Amino acid sequence: VVARPSCLRHKQRNGMKNLEKTLVVSAAYFFLIHLHSSGRMVVAAGGTKNCCQALAAFASFRQPFCRQQHSRFATTKLRMPMSSSSSQSALKQRPKVIVIAGPTAVGKSDVAARLCIQLQQDQDDQNDAGIIVSADSVQVYTGVQIGANKPTAEERRVTPHLLVDVVDQADTPYNAAEWTKDALYTIKKLLLLSEEDNSLDNSNNEHLESETNRRQNRIDKEIAKAKKICGIVDDDNNKDDQPVTPVVVGGTMMYLQWLVHGKPDALRPTPNAIAKALEKITYYQNQEQGQEQDSCGDWEGALKYVESMGEKFKQQANKLSVRDWYRLRRIMEVAFTIKEKKEKNDNDGNDSDSLYDKLYSGQREGGLVSSSGDNDYDVRCFFLCPDDRMTHSIIVDERCEQMIKKGLIRETTDLSLAGKLPDMASKAIGYRQTLDHLSRDNPRDNDLDAFMNFVKEFTTATRQYSKRQMQWFRRDKEFVFVPMDISRDKETRVNAAAAEIRRLISLSREQYDEQERLNPSSKSALTRQQNENQGKGMKFDQLEINHLAPDSEALQQVISEIPTKRLTF
Repeated sequence: VVARPSCLRHKQRNGMKNLEKTLVVSAAYFFLIHLHSSGRMVVAAGGTKNCCQALAAFASFRQPFCRQQHSRFATTKLRMPMSSSSSQSALKQRPKVIVIAGPTAVGKSDVAARLCIQLQQDQDDQNDAGIIVSADSVQVYTGVQIGANKPTAEERRVTPHLLVDVVDQADTPYNAAEWTKDALYTIKKLLLLSEEDNSLDNSNNEHLESETNRRQNRIDKEIAKAKKICGIVDDDNNKDDQPVTPVVVGGTMMYLQWLVHGKPDALRPTPNAIAKALEKITYYQNQEQGQEQDSCGDWEGALKYVESMGEKFKQQANKLSVRDWYRLRRIMEVAFTIKEKKEKNDNDGNDSDSLYDKLYSGQREGGLVSSSGDNDYDVRCFFLCPDDRMTHSIIVDERCEQMIKKGLIRETTDLSLAGKLPDMASKAIGYRQTLDHLSRDNPRDNDLDAFMNFVKEFTTATRQYSKRQMQWFRRDKEFVFVPMDISRDKETRVNAAAAEIRRLISLSREQYDEQERLNPSSKSALTRQQNENQGKGMKFDQLEINHLAPDSEALQQVISEIPTKRLTF
């Protein structure tokens, strides 16, 4: 069977692509049925990748033989279907989505970029070229750069990153639900799948709907630009008929959880509940404790108030870090919404307890691994795990120093005074400690002690966040742990990790699950256990300054940029 539609093409080219593929595949399929009874084998020869892939799907091959004869031509041997069940599974070749997570400063973006280059250079019947989709809660905002550790414009011209700089206004509402909606939209666009409602909409708010449409238009333009950079689409041939493998990379835990496993069962708060929660949180934030004014407010009082709203709300509140006002407000919003709906249901004679009973059940829906229908995904999730956590903590410290050296303090000052620092970014590690340092009481010129305390708080918070990332993903069995040899130079360990992921995604889904993801003796399982064991007894109380050492020129330059007056934001 010749898988080459040019043999069928006549003078009129427009509208022929789907017809050509249909003719080739239909002819091959009926030929296979005809030969099925004799148990024969069929060979498809040609250089048209899409046709060969479609033919292979009908043929239900298991271990295909591919001999590269020329850069444009290949031969693939296809075995006959062994059973109706295997034939059905072959008809449904699920598109791959790659997810790469890891702790701060482990090299996630570098590994993802290297993997995309490998996919681009080594395309075959099972994998397409790859493009990075960022999963970072701060990189989505324009304006922020150093504190977000965002790839520079020059770096993105070489290695495109989607979902970076998609939110313009600092006060634009953007959360895990919005990002997941954008991520699913981007993934479907890259895979050339039909666009369907992913049930993560923002209610009927026209402003939010308009903002979503604006972001999606920007995403479309960025995808087109990325395909040209990667050589998937060129200026001479603008046909966009080649699917691209999404390589989702980032460390924002909640974003990845929403994308992979789906949105949680938390109730969408009503506008009235949101207003009440904001009023109540503001009240407690402005309260005094005892004889002294506490700038952080009455956290204990707010906690007791939430605990009084119900046992489930008490349990959720007790999981929060101290003075996590944002998440405490979110719990209040749900509690007020439940109360509001309960009163309405009681008045209408409806069941008022079901909403509360279903709350925080742990069930999720709408994620990549829980999707259903014709567009199921073959999701391969990886966690880049440092093999030596103590050495990795030193790399984390160096990352923090480099960010300060590059101008984190100046960037934070300029964005804050201009009102362009997003609320989400102001809570992010790096920006938050910088804001605290700039707004400290009684600032002095060349205050080395205050500055070193700022550096220590920054590095400690980053180390603790890295630890939480490891703990979070160790509990997620969907992620395969890929060891990163921290003792080797950066380029070597990045290439090794990318090559390992390349090997893992080349496995069939059955091999991937049985040999790697679910195998208790696999390298992934051993790496996961080693990471947990190393965490026991680790102490992060010693900070070694390398780039901002006392009396160094770099330190003096950074301190000279710190405002001498206390700033109020």
